[in-house]
Amino acid sequence: MKKLFTLLCLVSLLFYNTAPAQAQSNTETHVNDTATSNASMWPENSPEVFSEAAIVMEASTGAILYSKNVHDSYYPASITKILTALIAIENSSLGETVTFSREAIFDVDLDSSRIGIDVDEELTMEQSLYGILLESANEVSYAIAEHVAGDVASFADMMNQKAKELGATDTNFVNPHGLPDPNHYTSAYDMALISRAAINNDTFREISSSRTYIIPPTNIQEETRYLNNHHKFVKGSINFDGAIGGKTGYTSKAKYTLVTYAERNGMTLISVIMSCDTIAHEYEDTAKILNYGFDNFSIYNIADMENPYSIEPSPLFTKYNSLLNTNNSALHISKEGNIILPSSASFEDAEKKIMLSQVDGLIEGDNIIGTISYEYDGKYVGSSDIIFNNSEYPTLGESSILPLDLVFPSEEDDSEEAITSTNTLTPIIIGIIITFFVLGIGLYVVFIEIPYRRRRSSYHRKRERRRKASDTSYIDI
Repeated sequence: MKKLFTLLCLVSLLFYNTAPAQAQSNTETHVNDTATSNASMWPENSPEVFSEAAIVMEASTGAILYSKNVHDSYYPASITKILTALIAIENSSLGETVTFSREAIFDVDLDSSRIGIDVDEELTMEQSLYGILLESANEVSYAIAEHVAGDVASFADMMNQKAKELGATDTNFVNPHGLPDPNHYTSAYDMALISRAAINNDTFREISSSRTYIIPPTNIQEETRYLNNHHKFVKGSINFDGAIGGKTGYTSKAKYTLVTYAERNGMTLISVIMSCDTIAHEYEDTAKILNYGFDNFSIYNIADMENPYSIEPSPLFTKYNSLLNTNNSALHISKEGNIILPSSASFEDAEKKIMLSQVDGLIEGDNIIGTISYEYDGKYVGSSDIIFNNSEYPTLGESSILPLDLVFPSEEDDSEEAITSTNTLTPIIIGIIITFFVLGIGLYVVFIEIPYRRRRSSYHRKRERRRKASDTSYIDI
């Protein structure tokens, strides 16, 4: 109970340094801190592309830097295999043996992308993943689906469930390889969400970034298989600075589709191209929109920028409050959170929103008690968790989270000894004490003093009337 009271005190201090809170629900509170800069404008030099749909998303934040028809549905072709690989990685180990059924070999188009696997041949899951991400092998995708889920239909259910968990709303998958089906479709936005989850997986990142891979002889095949990445940026047939991975796709109905990952200046960008007319145009489009992102935007770490001891501190915290200083505080902003802004903007130009969740109990260790998120020019640009470390902060009196020493009575002590301070109160604490003192006086006056005075005045008036009545009772008028 004491810890919950402590956390309430900390949250009160957090709000003391922000705009007044506006209750939204029983579990969340929002605080808006709107920037006053006149420079809040998104870059206007966005490129024109040949592709019917295109998007650039920053990987750590999910912020969208470029968009064209991002919620329209299209056939994805083989970029479907990004989700296939992600689900396989999350639901199997790389050393597992994948045995190829007759259906895996013959139930996919024999003229489509393959690496020549035979019935009953065995690959490891690692070899299979390289087979689908580098060579886009459709029979391997089918075998992975059977291995992970038992059959293709069940694996498709897993694909749709995963896509939904990631926030996809324009998507329905019916197979693991992306060969044409009227019910197999997605959008550039949903594909970016899926691609973001994939690139944040270390195993996927390593496989996707590989130029080549070797599968040695198997239980059936005596020859070594040499796999090559089809993505022209990755294998180097087209130079693009910072390219780290991606996946190609093509069918006559889907046209050309392409997912690309690139890193520069601390940013990882994801581009998705859908329904492009030629190979040349899809790579040209990809280069244009990725360069637009790198040339016009910058990344900032939120924990670094929200430094309470900076020379010009953010409005969220002041130099008087070390509440979220990770050096001496158990309440801090996650170091994983970033914000993406146009290069012409400053961190202070972003509109800030704090969402605090209702805390019913604290677990030992890190507790996520809220989120701080940012918008710029009406667009989401990043967020970070607000974390309370319960193991580092057992009681308010034992922590240095406040710039004074507070002593709480022990749980065994039944006395009502007041909490004392051995240091000089900081302006924040003084402000809080004065606020509660004034509020207490106001409540006392309204609910106790005024009613008491009214009762006392009424009593004296009645007494005076009785006295006058007694004085005239025997006068014959």
